[in-house]
Amino acid sequence: MSDIYSAMEKAIGTKPAEVATHLATHRMVPIEGKITKEMADGVIRVLIALDLKEDKPITLIISSSGGDVHSGNKIGGMIKTFRSPVDGLVVGSACSMAVDILLMCRRRRMLRHAEIFVHFTRCGFDAVRDSDDITDSDMDAIRRKMTVDKKKREELYMTRLKKTREEVHDLFRIGEKYDTCYTAEEALKLGFVDEIDDDFKFFPTTT
Repeated sequence: MSDIYSAMEKAIGTKPAEVATHLATHRMVPIEGKITKEMADGVIRVLIALDLKEDKPITLIISSSGGDVHSGNKIGGMIKTFRSPVDGLVVGSACSMAVDILLMCRRRRMLRHAEIFVHFTRCGFDAVRDSDDITDSDMDAIRRKMTVDKKKREELYMTRLKKTREEVHDLFRIGEKYDTCYTAEEALKLGFVDEIDDDFKFFPTTT
């Protein structure tokens, strides 16, 4: 949503901080762009502040291409510690780790034009395979960690989508092989979301 903030500032002079303040006032927290440690830490700080203020539902507004697994899991882990129920709403594309975060939310929704993309678990071998400092023991440790992360991720999908491990693998395979996204209607049918939201408004009309 940083691009949206910039466009609004150029068009009508609205500062990014004003938009962020509006969202926080309505207990909405954006998950946008690439998921990084810095982004995750910022999201968590806002979530903690909102949970401290009161225990009403918080909505994660998701439009993200995914990113760092550890950072995404950190957000998901923190969600479990709050008094406030945390819901997810996909407003654009939710890909990879962004879908995992969505599945960690209590109630899951998406706008009708939004889409979801999933693939097999990746562990970052590309970043280390050409390094002279990586030993066989290091690679074995990476593989063990990947196996643990892969199992946890599959179990999350199995639980939230109510599917077998083989069915989850099929969903990942479709994304991996054909680079295919799921529409809102398909996501609803598959169990990624609980409903398609046709009534959501970023800026509700005041009376």
